[in-house]
Amino acid sequence: MAEQDWGSEGYIADNFRAFYASGASRVEPPTEMRQREFGFLSFGGRSMFRHIGFEDTQQLRGYMREYAPAHTYFSAAYYEDPRANMEYKGWLGADLVFDIDADHFDLPCQKVHDRWTCSNCGEEGMGHAPDLCPSCQKAKFVEENWLCSECLTAAKYEAQKLLDILIQDFGYEGTGDLSVNFSGNRGYHVHVRNPTVKGLDQLSRREIVDYILAIGIEPEYHGFVSRAVGGGSSMSSDGWRMRTARALYDFIGELTPEGMRELKLAKAARERLEENRDAILETLVERHPSGIFRYMTKNTLERLMAAAVKGQASSIDTVVTTDIRRLIRLPNTLHGKTGWLTQNVPIIELPDYDPLMESIAFKGGTESIHIRRTPIIELGGEVYGPFEDETVELPLAVAMFILGRKAGRVVR
Repeated sequence: MAEQDWGSEGYIADNFRAFYASGASRVEPPTEMRQREFGFLSFGGRSMFRHIGFEDTQQLRGYMREYAPAHTYFSAAYYEDPRANMEYKGWLGADLVFDIDADHFDLPCQKVHDRWTCSNCGEEGMGHAPDLCPSCQKAKFVEENWLCSECLTAAKYEAQKLLDILIQDFGYEGTGDLSVNFSGNRGYHVHVRNPTVKGLDQLSRREIVDYILAIGIEPEYHGFVSRAVGGGSSMSSDGWRMRTARALYDFIGELTPEGMRELKLAKAARERLEENRDAILETLVERHPSGIFRYMTKNTLERLMAAAVKGQASSIDTVVTTDIRRLIRLPNTLHGKTGWLTQNVPIIELPDYDPLMESIAFKGGTESIHIRRTPIIELGGEVYGPFEDETVELPLAVAMFILGRKAGRVVR
């Protein structure tokens, strides 16, 4: 067989079909399956097949075996008739869904393994593509986005912060109301299934998003006023009153002289922070937050607060959460860009969960592929590459990952 196109989509599809036909596949439907819409993307397809419904698990699994889609989704929403066109479905409510994706972060590792090329002039660079090409000022790029353990650790940390807010501030129960899924690629999805969220409209969901992102946090509304009005440390409070104090404590405790300059603090403000760091931290833990004004101005506090709350907020995708008709990946299905499983992760197991070990679907065999270019790849406890313009025989899981990212092609 001659070398196939980059990505070898037919080859990937055949392996997906074999996986879904085997005993290794355990596709499970979401709750209230008959009220959910399903959507699928095929290999090479540019349009989603949606407005699909299933009556039972066997019907769903039969569809997966027959069509072996590249990507499989179900609706966060519940409908009277999920098979109807959107205006006739009869919206009944929706789960509250959060998406955390490492691709939205600015991480040091991305400058090592991600690459962009200007489609107009050929200029190349590492990391996220700029708004405009520095050479020709055009804005059209080809991007090579990869992922590593650092990306996935950062995404998991954001998911853990989100769960902390949902459990501590909103009162949702970890096992009854919440579920966490690894996306099969760069991040995590968190679902809230509770009667209190089912009927929320887009505006209400936007309010929840703003709370989680700490939008509009102002010090004076969280106890940081020039005169104490009673009460003790905010550390013993609830919600963002507690979180702002905790955020400041962590941020100021770790703040370096370079970090102070990045905040554009005046020299006098930097010196006062350095001289009184221990006293400021003691104030946050043991006293009313108004005591902090002994050591800094309101302007300094606002600058510190704006930077500090990012450490307590969770970096969620706002569009996903506010969309009351969103399609989200179905657990225990394969991701067409990685060949990995979208997996449900019990909350208690999340701290130790490693998708580079746990989400591997293709665990046997090898394949010979010609590789265009890859950075170092971590998978299954081993390290591969980097590769450039070479033919290599690799474990099937690694080959599928490279093919899914269109960086290689099968050689027969």
